[in-house]
Amino acid sequence: MNIDYVREIYNAMLEVDVNNTVSGDAKKSLETILQAMKIKSEELRKLDIKTESDVRKVFDSVFYAKKHYTDVISKTPLPQISQAFNELKDDNKSYNERVSSFLSKVNGGEREDIEDMAKEIIHFLEPEKYPLWTRWIWNKKRNSGSINYVLKDEVKINGEEDFWTSIDELKKVLDIFGLHSDNYYVTSVFLVYSYVRYLDYTTHLAVDKKAAGLIPTHLTTTALVLGLKPYLKVIKLANTRT
Repeated sequence: MNIDYVREIYNAMLEVDVNNTVSGDAKKSLETILQAMKIKSEELRKLDIKTESDVRKVFDSVFYAKKHYTDVISKTPLPQISQAFNELKDDNKSYNERVSSFLSKVNGGEREDIEDMAKEIIHFLEPEKYPLWTRWIWNKKRNSGSINYVLKDEVKINGEEDFWTSIDELKKVLDIFGLHSDNYYVTSVFLVYSYVRYLDYTTHLAVDKKAAGLIPTHLTTTALVLGLKPYLKVIKLANTRT
């Protein structure tokens, strides 16, 4: 792993830059993102799907899955969606078993997005055990993604074991830099941020440009891609009331 390159991204993520955060305090923005991630985990853990509204909550929490809600709900019986979601919580099953079960039970939507959705939900259900693994983190078929970008130096990931090992190595490096965490939240934020910065994602995604017509900053876009918008609203409301 290219430590100097990781440090470069780390410094960019926390520097005061108009492209990074509008607040002028990147560390505070990062703390808010981590707080929102914790709320998302808590909400998903306690959610029991009984109504279509409950299903909507799950899809609203996954940025790229929201567009598939109508298709999925029209093609998958509610009890089947509930069962699929509950199996994502079943820690007696392996990671891949849970993902495969969800993918087989949830009909409709783009298959790759539904698979990524399962992986993202597992990450938020058990962030202490499982890092975020979506296609933009690591695309197994193409051997591309944010982790490849961070590793640099033409390092190739040869399978899932290499991926998990690379994530753990990155987590240790971030710990050394001061971003210590008992879970994989920080690693997820760093990898999504890296990809946002690399692609300058804000110019490619028409995401929430409503606020005075402004393009969202890199950290804001990172939060949106992580599906944190509903939970950031909760934090904002709580801070308004105090």
